[in-house]
Amino acid sequence: MKKNTCLKIAVLLFLVMAGSLPVKAQQYRELLLWPELQGVKTADTALLKVYLPAKSNGMAVIACPGGGYSFLALEKEGTGFASYFNDLGIALIVLKYRLPNGHPDVPLNDAKKAMHVVKKHAAEWHIDLDKIGIMGASAGGHLAATLCTHASDGERPAFQVLLYPVISMKKELCHAGSRKSFLGNKPTNRGINYFSNELQVTSQTPRAFIVVSDDDKTVSPLNSVRYYEALHRMKIPAELHVYPEGGHGWGLNDHFLYKKDWTKALTEWLRLLPGNREQENGR
Repeated sequence: MKKNTCLKIAVLLFLVMAGSLPVKAQQYRELLLWPELQGVKTADTALLKVYLPAKSNGMAVIACPGGGYSFLALEKEGTGFASYFNDLGIALIVLKYRLPNGHPDVPLNDAKKAMHVVKKHAAEWHIDLDKIGIMGASAGGHLAATLCTHASDGERPAFQVLLYPVISMKKELCHAGSRKSFLGNKPTNRGINYFSNELQVTSQTPRAFIVVSDDDKTVSPLNSVRYYEALHRMKIPAELHVYPEGGHGWGLNDHFLYKKDWTKALTEWLRLLPGNREQENGR
């Protein structure tokens, strides 16, 4: 067989095989959250891991991984969601935030800065400024809910997605490890109340999608219930899914019995957000 013929066949086979593979045309980049403080020990780990879809629908989600405010489950509750969101046309920005070590403003300032950075790059990343939401799992859910209930207008997300979240710092509800890492060994009553997000919901708090397991022994599902009640009282649209079993920390784990159910529900919820609904009706 002639050399040119062999080369043509090889190229053809490559193209056929490439065409049969799933599209993974994500664009990935990392940005230091505080570049002006690069090299300073307290700031050099704060960064954004940005996953942009091949075709954007204008939406973006900033993901806050959990870890009890003592470490970050970056893959399980952050980067592991890139394909899910990108396949929906949604940009995923994973926030590697600094741990508080008893200084709650540290991760909160990182979350606020993340919103500013995403908005600054919105045009470049094909993101609609009114469609930037936040997602948080476990202690990351507390950070996400804290941003949603404490941020100013320019820093407040358009929506929130919470997976088995820590919400309260009150002793009867809180995850003890998260509270200790977040508020320190001797939290004040003022600090406890201020960062118990079920007490901080206002009419400006963004709409929410919340999912939790009833048998979660790590973070009481009552955190989610109390937060939902607070949102409901303020007439904030919220969707709460409580599954009978699954425990804590399942992320996108295939072993979680209700993975297909909750991801399908989230996909539909995202599709029907007001801005997307108007876009669909305008076609």
